[in-house]
Amino acid sequence: MKHCSNSIPITNINSTHDQLISSFDKAPLGSSVGDCLGCQIHTLSGYGGCTSHQEGQNKKTTFLRLLTVVKGDNIRWHNGKDEPKQLQKGKSVLIFSENTFNDVFISEKESYIEIADIRFDCNYLSPIYQQMSEKFQESGINPQTDNIPLVFNTIIEIQQFINQLQTELTDKESGVTDNLLAVLQAYHCLSKILDQLEMIKSNKTDHECSCLSSRTLNKVRKAHTLITSKPGENWSIKEICKEVGTNETSFKRGFKLLFDNTFSKVLQQARMEVAAKELLYTDKPIIDIVYNIGYSSPSYFSKLFKQYSGEKPLQYRRQRQ
Repeated sequence: MKHCSNSIPITNINSTHDQLISSFDKAPLGSSVGDCLGCQIHTLSGYGGCTSHQEGQNKKTTFLRLLTVVKGDNIRWHNGKDEPKQLQKGKSVLIFSENTFNDVFISEKESYIEIADIRFDCNYLSPIYQQMSEKFQESGINPQTDNIPLVFNTIIEIQQFINQLQTELTDKESGVTDNLLAVLQAYHCLSKILDQLEMIKSNKTDHECSCLSSRTLNKVRKAHTLITSKPGENWSIKEICKEVGTNETSFKRGFKLLFDNTFSKVLQQARMEVAAKELLYTDKPIIDIVYNIGYSSPSYFSKLFKQYSGEKPLQYRRQRQ
């Protein structure tokens, strides 16, 4: 990725936001792709720090921004409004921003850092934007006015997307097709994050999580990703705990705490979603679909699918194909 030419001495870490911006001369973005379907994807890099700058426009626009630390440790994020926040590699921030912002990312150790800045224009996300706002406000948070950044561990999909993005930007100039593909992948990442919105927005208190270590909670998050991405595997609580390396008691407690649901219900939901797509878009025999999503009894699957869709599998297929 392209480096920002500026670096800032460690002695300036506690400088004001305007001084930090001046130190970097509002350096240009390292690399950019996308800029279609209401999505812009920028990668920022520099030794010691870098900036993410957006000039104000006549038209008021709200962005849902996803900031991800790709490289660098002990990074302080200054946005000119709130107290600086500490970020580490593998952390992401979800935040609503107006169309004017000046973010500064400073490495306390003056090391090389990389930041991915993905911006979604909320005009393109009207129903989702409204739904998210309602979910936040249920917990007494108004992200548009409070401007509260939600910091969470980067999910696997974002890590894979960023790695692929780095390769594409290094190997070749991005064309129209590449831009469209990158934007679609960015929206896919956003959908995965929204699936975990309950976990992100709740910001469980230390008291609630005191019985479980952050390491255990990360294992539970990994388990959730596994069962939703590979619902056809023969998962059981015993098997998934063995896979991620935790005990069943901590797993059940952590799963309920993070996702406000049980392991079996999340797995069943994921399997029904796969089955619905198979019924709609393929001509596979129902018995094959049953086995592919991890069930051995067609009658039991039929019962569960009717609970999920209101119709038996064959009826669901015939009325929609």
